[in-house]
Amino acid sequence: MKKVTILDIANELKLCRNTVAKALNDGPVAYETRMEVVQKAHEMGYSKLRQELIEEFIYKEQEGNKGVILVLFTLAESKFWNELLAGVSDEINDNRYRMQLYIVNQSDYCSGEETLKLIEPDVKGIILLCGFPDKFVKGISKANLPITFFNAPVEVKECLRYGNVVSLEACYAVGKLVEKVIQEGKKQFGFIGYSEGSANIDERLQGMLQMLRKYKIEADQRLLFTRYREDCYFNYKVVEEVIQEMPYIPEVIVCANDDIAKYVATALMKRSMDLAIRTTLIGFDNTIEGEFFKQDILTVEVRKEEVGRRIVRTTIEQIEHPQLDHVINTVATYPILKTDK
Repeated sequence: MKKVTILDIANELKLCRNTVAKALNDGPVAYETRMEVVQKAHEMGYSKLRQELIEEFIYKEQEGNKGVILVLFTLAESKFWNELLAGVSDEINDNRYRMQLYIVNQSDYCSGEETLKLIEPDVKGIILLCGFPDKFVKGISKANLPITFFNAPVEVKECLRYGNVVSLEACYAVGKLVEKVIQEGKKQFGFIGYSEGSANIDERLQGMLQMLRKYKIEADQRLLFTRYREDCYFNYKVVEEVIQEMPYIPEVIVCANDDIAKYVATALMKRSMDLAIRTTLIGFDNTIEGEFFKQDILTVEVRKEEVGRRIVRTTIEQIEHPQLDHVINTVATYPILKTDK
């Protein structure tokens, strides 16, 4: 039988011989590459594979089978969610769990029974990334697994009955941006976002309202669009309808996120370029890419991948230490002022 060489292993993995040699001799290579090389060398029967490397590989294999973390999501799609999900996925993998992402059907919102059937014995914890009705949460809580909420309902403390909550600081961040434009002379404010169903978004509304009270500016309730509309969030079509419903266009429109702010900017431009220019827009989450929008929308930086990782760490802590009390973890965000750009 032909003796397996370093070159044979390199050819199998499509790596250079030098990389494989470093991996087998404690050279400077990535840990993942090293483990991949050790695994292949072990499979191929490489005779010079050191015992300590074999033991490390076996330990990694055992450690890598900790179970599944079920991530429940809706059909919402944006740069924000893509980056946050990347952080969730990376942290789950880094901790030797496996991620199962499931898009919950709205027909299951009343009971959670369909989702409950997905929960196999190897599922160790559940992450609810989006807002789900209380009936749904009650349903999946029957699985008696650690649950972490991200986009929790407004009565966020109610969620502590079921699990931990990770939220974004928004009251201070949005308040700072609102204060900035007030100091520039703005007095008319509107708000667009589903604040009646989301604690994260309600914090953004409260940041605006608190700053208006501080400067003794009365909020016009006719300009606060906070309800869930037409079985969808505030997509472009809905935002255009909201703009049409406004009795007048205020000097400032605070939006729940940058996607809504971009929709507002587009809708205003369709009506009048002058109107778009004179209306200040405040967003949230710093996902603006186009230079036009980047210059004209004030926003808040959210370290999205790190938030995703924090959600997973909170879940794993509860999995590995089930005796811990449930907590609310608030993650910092960073208002971007023009002087910051």
